[in-house]
Amino acid sequence: MLIYPAITALTAGAIIIIQMGLMFYAASGRIKFKKGLGDGGEPQMLKRIRMHGNLTENAPIILIVMALLEMGGFSQTILAVAGVVFVIVRILHPLGLLRSQGTSVFRFLGATTTMFLGFAGGVGLIIFALGQL
Repeated sequence: MLIYPAITALTAGAIIIIQMGLMFYAASGRIKFKKGLGDGGEPQMLKRIRMHGNLTENAPIILIVMALLEMGGFSQTILAVAGVVFVIVRILHPLGLLRSQGTSVFRFLGATTTMFLGFAGGVGLIIFALGQL
């Protein structure tokens, strides 16, 4: 029986809304700074590109891991908490970049929590999959 990954779907729904907002923000920067490709040496454009790009780089693998775990019957409570945390930190990360091009607490929390979720998810997948063999 196929299990629909509803928790992952809810998380993905929130993430895609954030992603489209960041995509619009990057695209509007292209108009504002007259940059069709790349950042053209404009620090504010680079910031917008990285806000969008960082989510684009991280979200797919986290969502795939969540879906695999959820479809395998992993704890829905743990997955729901992970999904909420992931959405929150993926909002915090670009907010940190808005405030500063350097280090910021929001950016640090976004990056480190995403790394933790990815690492924990990878370990969880391995352990969970080995138990299914």
